[in-house]
Amino acid sequence: MLSNQTIVDEFSRIMNQCRGQVAFVTEEGDRLVANSMLSALVGLSTILSLAEEMTMHVECELQDDCDKIVAFMEKYKLNH
Repeated sequence: MLSNQTIVDEFSRIMNQCRGQVAFVTEEGDRLVANSMLSALVGLSTILSLAEEMTMHVECELQDDCDKIVAFMEKYKLNH
């Protein structure tokens, strides 16, 4: 079984590879830009915890970035 730190590290690598803006959007329309400086300060583990608890989707400027993130979310069953 993978540790939470391993999952966070993988998510961090994916975010660093994204070339465009990536945002998580809740059902209420709240947006969190996942690859922003503020998100880095808040912490990627917090973002992943929210993804497990809330229904949200990902919006990306570039389709390639979206494909990577969706595959990651499906791998760890974070896609509600």
